Amino acid sequence: MSIDGGMRFVPIAPDHLGREGELRYNAFMGHSGLIDFHCHLDDPCFDENRWRIIDDCFASGFHALVAVADPYNERSLELTAEMVSRYAGIDGTVGAHPHQANQYSGEVEKRILAFLAGHKVLAVGEVGLDFHYDLSPREIQVAVFRRQVAIAREHVLPLVIHSRQAEDQVLQILDQEKFALPVVFHCFTGDGDAAEQILRRGYFLSFSGIITFKNADGLRAVVAKTPLERLFSETDSPYLAPEPERGRTNSPLAVSRVAEKISAIKNTDMITLLDQIAKNYQGLKH
Repeated sequence: MSIDGGMRFVPIAPDHLGREGELRYNAFMGHSGLIDFHCHLDDPCFDENRWRIIDDCFASGFHALVAVADPYNERSLELTAEMVSRYAGIDGTVGAHPHQANQYSGEVEKRILAFLAGHKVLAVGEVGLDFHYDLSPREIQVAVFRRQVAIAREHVLPLVIHSRQAEDQVLQILDQEKFALPVVFHCFTGDGDAAEQILRRGYFLSFSGIITFKNADGLRAVVAKTPLERLFSETDSPYLAPEPERGRTNSPLAVSRVAEKISAIKNTDMITLLDQIAKNYQGLKH
């Protein structure tokens, strides 16, 4: 499958690994497959090959994909609803992103609630605070985030958090709201102190292709200190393609590179890593 200029994303496969790799691959496929915990398959860049990408993921042994629905975009809601209905291995998330907090309305909330009521949903998200781009006033971001926390609590669902330079504030709100369900900080880019505070609360960190970037030593140090029982792998595709494809269109298939990097950092074999990520994933559903 080719996307963006003919570049090919492939998961671990025998023809890339030789005879020894083929034996490892066969053993690997007998265990839990890859999970892309966060991907934007609703993005228009996937219009020509969306279903082929998904088919390729599951044909290669993926365990699950988590598709993000945007309640500000009706087409996104429709596409994500179709994905979660067509594929047993796809779960959805839906929630008000902080970038558009100043556009939040009763109509947007109705769309969120309708999606939660009518479709297979893993969590409310991605929601949170973004004090890096500040595309919406901070006080509005906070108010909308508090409402998303309330919606998650009312529906007994985990939260998937978007946080940029706002981890302290996000944690403070979660503490104030006494949110007692699982929380996953997606595409974590914070520092070690923020990670420690998140993990101390029993929350999860999800790592993207950023951990493969040359200038990401600090983030790799966070991966090294994160227990396997508290982490996920993701692509955030079509964004954040891992090295060596950085700067190109990303795909869920590239989560293999993220998982391989986590495996190397943690000095843990892929089978152990993916089995534990699968356990973490199932734990969110109970």
